[in-house]
Order: sequence, then C-alpha cells, then structure tokens
Amino acid sequence: MINILVMSHGEFAEGICKSAEMIIGEQENLKTVIFNPGESLDTLVEKLKKAINEFDNDFSHLLLVDIFGGSPSNATALLLAENYKINAVSGVNLPMLLEALTERENTAADMLVKQLKAAGNEGIIDITEAFSAE
Repeated sequence: MINILVMSHGEFAEGICKSAEMIIGEQENLKTVIFNPGESLDTLVEKLKKAINEFDNDFSHLLLVDIFGGSPSNATALLLAENYKINAVSGVNLPMLLEALTERENTAADMLVKQLKAAGNEGIIDITEAFSAE
C-alpha cells in the first residue's frame, strides 16, 4: 500500500479525490492538502508535514500536486531537500489519480510514478477528433 496525498491551489484536491471515490469507492490512506489564498509557503510546508505524519504507518508516500513550480510543488521540493522519503508527481488529473489508487497495493512507489506519468498523458484525448467523421 502507498499513502497518497493530493495537494493543490484551492479546493481542486478535495474535488478530484471525491470524484475518484465516486468512481472506485471510498479510499483509505488518501489525504488532501489545500493551499488557500493568503497562506505562506511556510504554512503550506507545515500543513504538508502534518498530513504526512497523520498517515501513522510505514507505507511509502506519494504526493500528487496540481502544477509544477507552484506552491504545492515548491513545498514538496522543500521536503525533498529535508530528505523526506516521498515520491511526487505534478499535473494530477483524474486518470492519474485513479491509476494511483488502483495500482498502489502491488506496485513500488518509483514504478507507480512511471505508470502515473503515462496514465496522465493517455487521459488527454481530443474528443472532437476522436468522434469526427473522416
């Protein structure tokens, strides 16, 4: 099992997790961290550390953040600099989260990261092109 933490600007993390649970059912070891307007990076780092510690198990931690270079991504980078044992991927989308939740039981965290990058990309489809008559 891998602990999964989804972190975003605003309520996106909570919404995407609720959507995933609507599709595959309630999930254990899934948390969100929200970066609210007016909060500092230091506050976000403390919220992230608290969320990781709340898992209270020896499983690996996988962080899925909204965008690379944003505050959630930067908070993750600061934890990596402090030698936190985490894996992290930016650009979280619903196909990526579903892949993470369904494959985390039997897949090592470093391999799951590779699968998530592929799932995230494969989930991007030009619907107009897919259904247009040629």
